[in-house]
Amino acid sequence: MSTMTADSLSSVSANVLADGIVVRLSGSLDAASLPELRATLLRARPDGCDDVLVDAGQVTEVHERALAVLVAAADWATDTGGRLQFAAISKPLLETAEYFDVTDLLPRLPGPGGRAEAAASRRKANR
Repeated sequence: MSTMTADSLSSVSANVLADGIVVRLSGSLDAASLPELRATLLRARPDGCDDVLVDAGQVTEVHERALAVLVAAADWATDTGGRLQFAAISKPLLETAEYFDVTDLLPRLPGPGGRAEAAASRRKANR
């Protein structure tokens, strides 16, 4: 397990498993956290680690450049034969993604907190 901390207010950690990587994000994803975020999400995966699961449920705020890294990471994973999905997305991260209209570019696991719930919330809000 490797843990990288940008400062006392943000944390980016990754656990490499046999068939994937679990990434946990917490605190403020600001400009200072960009190097760790890039190093964790935009790096070559070990052989057989095709899935990247991101837990961003404890993110308290996100800078637009950090959001761009999250969006790029999903594309990069797909382009390199993998798959990145968010297991949890905090309200501040979701609100920032909605503001920049990139919510659909952050792939989520189905189920509670996933795409089905987000789509239902949008439909309800548009009524």
